[in-house]
Amino acid sequence: MNAWTVGGGVVVALASLITAGVLVVKMRPESRKLRADATAALLTATTATTTELAGQVAKLHAETNRLWEAQHAQERRITDHVRWDRQVVDTLRSLGGEISDPPPLYPEGTS
Repeated sequence: MNAWTVGGGVVVALASLITAGVLVVKMRPESRKLRADATAALLTATTATTTELAGQVAKLHAETNRLWEAQHAQERRITDHVRWDRQVVDTLRSLGGEISDPPPLYPEGTS
């Protein structure tokens, strides 16, 4: 090999090494920016999902409360009706009438 070839190889190697160094130096801030962008996108998506799920949970909570209130109101009406049934049966029997007990509105043992 002649000196020009060796010198040219050294110059090309140095230029490649310098180019690689410049690329590494440029890549670090770009890598940070990409990570920051990815973090921001993930945070935005997470916030949107959380907001949507919070809305759904609030709706389900409200519906559950509405159903519980309706069920308790129905149970109060049934309890009042059972009491009324007993009064009617007792009154009729005290007047000499014959009547069987009213059918249960609750399963046995839960009234």
